[in-house]
Amino acid sequence: MSWILGLLGAVLGAVMAAASEEFFGFVAGALLGALLGMAIGQRGRVRALEQRLARVEALSRRGTAPAAATAEAAAGPPPAAAEPPPAAATSAAPPLPTDPVPPPVATETPARPAAGPPPIPVAPVRTAAMAAPAPSQAAAAPVDDTPRGPDVLEQVIATVRGWLFEGNVPVKIGLLVLMFGVAAALKYAADAGWLTMPIEFRLAGIAAGAIAGLVWGLRTARERPAFGLSVQGGAIGILLLTVFATYRYYHLIEAMPAFVMVIILVAGASVLAVRQNAPALAVLGFIGGYLAPVLISTGSGNHVALFSYYAVLNAAVFAIAWKRPWRALNLVGFVFTFAIGGLWGAKYYKPEFFNTVEPFLVLFFLFYVAIPVLYALAGREKNGKVDGTLLFGTPLLAFPMQAGLLADREDTLPLALSAVVVAAIYAGLALWARSNQRLRVLAQSSAAMGVVFVTLAVPLALSARWTSAAWALQGLGMVWLGLRQERRLTRWTGLLLLGLAGVAWVVSLFDNDPSLQERFLLNGQAMNLGLLAIATFGASWLYDRAGKSRVLAILLFLGGLFWWILLGIHEIAVNLEPDSDATAYGIFAALTAVLAALLRRPMAWPRVGWLVTLGALASLPLALLALEPSNTTWFDLALLAWWGIMAALLLSLRALLEPRSHGLMFGHLAVFITLSAALGLSLARVLEQRFGMADGWLLPASLAPLALLAGLAWRRPQWAGWPVADAFDGWRNAWLAIAGAGLGLGWLIGQFMPGGSAPLPWLPLLNPLELSLLLGLLVMALGLRERGPGPAGWPLWASAALLTLTMSVLRACHHLADLPWTESILSSRLAQASLTIAWCVAGVVAWILGSRRHDRPLWWIGAALLGVVCLKLLFVDRQFIGNITGVVSFIAVGLLFVIVGRIAPTPPRSEST
Repeated sequence: MSWILGLLGAVLGAVMAAASEEFFGFVAGALLGALLGMAIGQRGRVRALEQRLARVEALSRRGTAPAAATAEAAAGPPPAAAEPPPAAATSAAPPLPTDPVPPPVATETPARPAAGPPPIPVAPVRTAAMAAPAPSQAAAAPVDDTPRGPDVLEQVIATVRGWLFEGNVPVKIGLLVLMFGVAAALKYAADAGWLTMPIEFRLAGIAAGAIAGLVWGLRTARERPAFGLSVQGGAIGILLLTVFATYRYYHLIEAMPAFVMVIILVAGASVLAVRQNAPALAVLGFIGGYLAPVLISTGSGNHVALFSYYAVLNAAVFAIAWKRPWRALNLVGFVFTFAIGGLWGAKYYKPEFFNTVEPFLVLFFLFYVAIPVLYALAGREKNGKVDGTLLFGTPLLAFPMQAGLLADREDTLPLALSAVVVAAIYAGLALWARSNQRLRVLAQSSAAMGVVFVTLAVPLALSARWTSAAWALQGLGMVWLGLRQERRLTRWTGLLLLGLAGVAWVVSLFDNDPSLQERFLLNGQAMNLGLLAIATFGASWLYDRAGKSRVLAILLFLGGLFWWILLGIHEIAVNLEPDSDATAYGIFAALTAVLAALLRRPMAWPRVGWLVTLGALASLPLALLALEPSNTTWFDLALLAWWGIMAALLLSLRALLEPRSHGLMFGHLAVFITLSAALGLSLARVLEQRFGMADGWLLPASLAPLALLAGLAWRRPQWAGWPVADAFDGWRNAWLAIAGAGLGLGWLIGQFMPGGSAPLPWLPLLNPLELSLLLGLLVMALGLRERGPGPAGWPLWASAALLTLTMSVLRACHHLADLPWTESILSSRLAQASLTIAWCVAGVVAWILGSRRHDRPLWWIGAALLGVVCLKLLFVDRQFIGNITGVVSFIAVGLLFVIVGRIAPTPPRSEST
């Protein structure tokens, strides 16, 4: 409690203090809050002690008198000579103590007469008896047992006094005064400008502190290695940041001295790391080294100097890898070299730089192909560990960079030759490692990479479009072979080829060959996308059938779905008109669902059922997009295909029954929602545009399909659930809830519509809108009666009925009295009088029915409504009392109240009476 109140007091003190005294307000508020918390805690402890003391006193008073009487009876009467006369004893008796707390028994000395024998040995018992008051005295002088503690102010003063004058008082007071003194001194120094100094001194101080920390870390590393290495790493990091800030932000040194300092720090960190076998220290130093050209850049763009510097750093990484198998350091060099090199190439490379950039790319490639070999040789297991990230990642990054360097060449033969060279390097590495039993994994990995690059070299003479198809099929075959032979490397190589096939297809987008004619499905893009989809789906199926890596199987399935959807989008966008795209996409979704339904059971692949569910889910947005033009309906020739789409989706759902798919419910509900929304919108547009009907017809027409499907699900679930009626009971209640929410929302929207009935004349309660609203109330009442109303069922229904009555009255005023259907209708005298009379009639009916049926809730509803009417007369209709509408309101309400008083003057009796 004390620290919480201290914190709150500090915040309040800082906020309430002036701008120049915020620190004093902070300290004072913290102290006052802490003291208040201590006082509150002390008050609780004092109260507990008082209660405990009161209980002890009560127990002592109840137990003392019986104990004394028992002791006297056991001792017997004393001798006559030893007993003083009654008068003398009475006169010599000491006065009763006025303190309600008796003195301690053990320290009392009993009074003894002047003459007589010495006291008998039972003096302690006699003393206790003598110390206890007589019954008559206790009765005559009752003691108040209620403890009375100090008030809050006294407790606060006592707490402050105890904190200041108990314990080590001088230290407490001295610290308190010192806090205020230091705060005042700091404030004065800051106001006088004494705390400001040149930036050179501040940076030098930071560097000196970092150097001191480095020395301290070196001295403590032997005794506490973890602590010492951490201090060294932090110190080197601070020094690197200090050099960077000195050069970049404050411009105190030039680029070359800063660069030299960074090199010295990196070299020093590397030496310290190798000597102390500290890979974390080496990683920190090399990160600073790789970032140095980026952070300390002059903007000259000298790529030879940049890559020469990186070559030196990579040589250092290679040298350390020869002695220490530090994988983290190898990964740091690999990532920074190719990342920064790739960024430079994307921004600054020009074809004339080829001769000066190519050697560095080859050198970096050889460095990071050789480092995994050293890593494998350093392993102590039977099969040397292989750094797969470097072994496979180096060619995957270096070869695209080589392709970028050769991008200006029209002939792809140099790139094909580069692939052959890479394949030869990996093949030679595999042959060398094959002779060493410990390097069996390295040999297998290198052989696989050699095969990949030989495969890559062949299609380089072809277009990227056909390369994609070839790699996709080859990748699928390698996945099949790897799963069949339980060869992980083969499987991963096949997956890699599948990924490269996708990259090749992306590259083929930039290869525009005007000689190729794009025909529907009979074109290179469609065939490549189809093969990519089939290959990726096939790999997912193979993984599922083999029971391997469920996550990878799902990712492959999603990849195949991506290529399949891309195929549909490409063909529709290229070959069809934009106006028909939504319907074409709907047909594509339906065909996808049908194909998936046909393949699900023969392939014994339940996962393909996801496509059925996805097609059903996609139908709703696609159907609404097809109806986006305001003059289109499902009854037009252009959109008649949607009837077939819905039928195909419904029939394809049967394939999800066995084995049961979790997506069956979502797909069926999606089809129901699509039918309800699209068909309802089409019906409303037909009535409005072709038959010229008013808005009162449109809402019932748009809700009719939803109401029909909901009614079938309510009364005829076997019909509504076709063609999956056997499983429909599992989500029937969910569909009724969705449909009920949609119908309820439509019912609520209808309350605020003007509800015209053209071409028919408008009649109160007998127009299409209000008939549909009343039908909604009736269905709600039937549902409450059938399923049970619950605690809020009938009151909610009564509120809905009152809303319907109110809006019907206003709608009648709009149509019969030509009042505007806006908010201004509520300011009309006629509308207010009509509402008053209608509410009063409803209240009277509810009152009388409740009284006659002994339905107390219904009677209370009527009574509450009549009370609202009285308040309305008092605060609203009173301003209209000077005209006919106000007079009619008051008279009608008065008569209705008279009728109520005549028919049912008292509330119904409860069943208990």
